[in-house]
Amino acid sequence: MKRLFFLSALMFLTQSGFCQSNSLSDPEPYFSAIIVKDLNTSLDWYSEVLGYEILNNKNFPEMNFKQANLKRGDSAIELIELGSAISPAEAISDFNSKSKLIGLFKIGFRVENFDKWIQHLEQSKVNFHGRVVIDELSGKRMVIFKDPDDNRIQLFEK
Repeated sequence: MKRLFFLSALMFLTQSGFCQSNSLSDPEPYFSAIIVKDLNTSLDWYSEVLGYEILNNKNFPEMNFKQANLKRGDSAIELIELGSAISPAEAISDFNSKSKLIGLFKIGFRVENFDKWIQHLEQSKVNFHGRVVIDELSGKRMVIFKDPDDNRIQLFEK
């Protein structure tokens, strides 16, 4: 009887632990934080080119730090200007456009009206990184472009 109770308890604990790990909700994108060279330039760009609303814009001169929060729909972006931040080109003597750093590589958005977005980006004179291509996994079009600090942003057709 003890053995049966022990086996039952062990199965219950194993099962409940397994169920808990599999019953986690899917994480939803909440916000992205981007370190920028010049906060005002980036605020203008993200609001004019991507249509983000500026929620706040704070300056902390005693900490050599500026920060702003932006929002568009369910997407939020935090822009940070740090006096102590350096660019990869400043940190790596032989850095070039082919160099890749460990860490975030790009942020991506799915958009409706892909053609309208491309037309808007062209009119805004964004720096495209390549051309519009077809994503092999989804069969949808995509394109990469860069913000004023060369951060990659990718648009995917919905």
